[in-house]
Amino acid sequence: MPIRVVLDATVLANARVRDVALAFAEDGLYQPYWSDGIIAEVDRRLPGHLVRATRDYLFAELDRAFPDARVTWPTVVLREVPYVVDPRETHVTSVALLCHADAVVTADPVIALALERSGVEAWTRDAFVTFALDADPARAQRSLLRMVRRRWLPSGVSAGDEADPADADLLRRLATWAGSALGGNSADLLRDYAAAIRPDRAG
Repeated sequence: MPIRVVLDATVLANARVRDVALAFAEDGLYQPYWSDGIIAEVDRRLPGHLVRATRDYLFAELDRAFPDARVTWPTVVLREVPYVVDPRETHVTSVALLCHADAVVTADPVIALALERSGVEAWTRDAFVTFALDADPARAQRSLLRMVRRRWLPSGVSAGDEADPADADLLRRLATWAGSALGGNSADLLRDYAAAIRPDRAG
């Protein structure tokens, strides 16, 4: 059974980080969760130029692709979450406790501290992607390569099942992006995987 992970607004509001996280979820590397409150916070964090129709389409696609991801509960549950004062902290912690999450991915240090006080593991985006890459390297690489070709490259070329030099180059480009957008651990793993495919371009 895949691990259960809550994605908070700092993940879902960032288009490329969201693409990476959902690519792993589509391939069953983990089960994602979020809530109405998290989606409302995503809406506030999205770039201001995005029109309402675009935002609503994004949220509808999240529900369509992951129909079991939304966590709902009676309001009374909020009063049972320990050690939490700020409503934002209360909400994300409630989502994690109610779906029995193994971890919450967040870039918010205040929420991370509240989660730890409630006994829930908080992961940075770097730790989350590193986990996925390390837990099932072959499947995680396929997920990323497929997503990059489908969503980030204009050609839309599908990734094949066999590793090839083009895969190595894409992984190196992903490593460069990860180094600035995620962190050093996931970037190093991506570079290592690229070198394993094409050792002559290591480094």
